[in-house]
Amino acid sequence: MPDMNNVSMMEQTFSMQLDFLKAIRNLIAYDKEHSQEPEKTRFLEAFCDTQEKALNMAVLLLNKHKEALLAEEKAQKEAKQKAEEAERAKNTARQKEEAQKKAIEDDLKKAKTEEGSLFAGLDGDDDEEDC
Repeated sequence: MPDMNNVSMMEQTFSMQLDFLKAIRNLIAYDKEHSQEPEKTRFLEAFCDTQEKALNMAVLLLNKHKEALLAEEKAQKEAKQKAEEAERAKNTARQKEEAQKKAIEDDLKKAKTEEGSLFAGLDGDDDEEDC
C-alpha cells in the first residue's frame, strides 16, 4: 500500500489543485472578455474538465476511506511513539549501567589509594612475600 503520509496533507493538496484549476478557468474567461483575439483554449478547458473530474473522484475516495486512514495514521503514530519510548528506556538503562560501572571503578581506585583502606597500596600485583 502506498504511503498515504496523512489525510490532512491529501485534503490540502486536492484543495490547492482544484483552486489552481479555478484560476486557469478565470484566466480563460478574462482572456475571452478582455482580448480582441482570444486564444483558442479548447484543449486547456478540456484539461481543466478532466483534471477536475479526476480530483473530484480522488476527494470522493478520500472521504470514503477517511475514517480508516485516520485510524491507520493514529495506530502508526502510537507505534512510533512506543518504539521511541522503548529506545529512550533502552538508552537510559544503558547509561545507568555505564554510570554504575564507572562508579564501581572509581570506588576501586579510591579504595586502593585511600589511607587506611584494606586495599591501599595494592596495584594489582600479587606479592606473596608480605604474607
